[in-house]
Amino acid sequence: MDKNYDIPLNVLTIKDRKILKELFDDGRRPYSAIAKHVGLSKEVVNYRVKKLIDKGILIRFNTVIDVNKLGWQIYFINIRLRNIDDAVEKEIIELLRNHQNIAQVLKCMGTYDLILKVFVRDYIDANNLMKNIELKFKSHISEYAIDFVENEVTIPLPFLYEPFKIKEYQSMPEKDTTQVPISSTDLKILKALSHDARMPVADIAKKLNMSGELARHHLKKLEKNKLIIKYRPSAWSGSKSIGYSWYMVMLKLNETSKETHKKLQFYIINNPSMTYYYKCIGLHDIQFEIRLKTSDELNQVLMDIRSILKNDLKSHELSIILKEYKYTYFPDCMLE
Repeated sequence: MDKNYDIPLNVLTIKDRKILKELFDDGRRPYSAIAKHVGLSKEVVNYRVKKLIDKGILIRFNTVIDVNKLGWQIYFINIRLRNIDDAVEKEIIELLRNHQNIAQVLKCMGTYDLILKVFVRDYIDANNLMKNIELKFKSHISEYAIDFVENEVTIPLPFLYEPFKIKEYQSMPEKDTTQVPISSTDLKILKALSHDARMPVADIAKKLNMSGELARHHLKKLEKNKLIIKYRPSAWSGSKSIGYSWYMVMLKLNETSKETHKKLQFYIINNPSMTYYYKCIGLHDIQFEIRLKTSDELNQVLMDIRSILKNDLKSHELSIILKEYKYTYFPDCMLE
């Protein structure tokens, strides 16, 4: 093993990038399989991944779940605050972190102060959720906007691991929202994998007091039914440590042609700095997350979008994400 190996905060070696590529392709891929693909031993791959975690390049391995197939809907709630200090902000964030329907809590600077991703049954539940929060902190919530997420696309952070190559031009596939029957055992497995996508089947079996064969059967069924969309690393603090800032950009469009919409989707999904694309219904029509090093790069992205949309772009809003307080695809509500 290369004992003197270390990862500078602003440099990733070719081997590191190859390992990251393998992990973003499949976050559960065994280190032995990764080792064969990148020309290293299993032990060295394991060592390098630990170094990537130690340096903050990677922070965890998440399981991305198609919550629509479980009868849940995703909404963004974008909040502006007022009359707050550190103590009030801490109280608000603590309540949001512990809320059973809230999957993600982001502290921001810019158009909004907080961005929430919530899992609920319908818009009425989303509205009631926010009304209850507003009632508790009515002197501190200035305004908020609720957007239904019609479609979500995870983009595997290619800027971290390889020169980006534009894919063939194609339309984004229609989302299948057909609900799939699920057992309590399936839900427990999804919960177990929600923050540790690399948990071995043997550990899942032990945790749930079942045989390894039965645990493997349930996991394969979840993958086959596409309830599990993707296993992928999370690299928020990693992108920060190597010089990237995290932005959420929200677009409001006029009526656009299908061709223009396809061009915009193609640009976003194939841009190497994008991490998520959301098609929404509400105050915003499109939202995307992007990691960039400079404001000039951000300006170029916005100019590219203006060039694609022309008069079809009604307005855009921008928030810089300062901290992520919660992130999961399996908030406690999903055990209901």
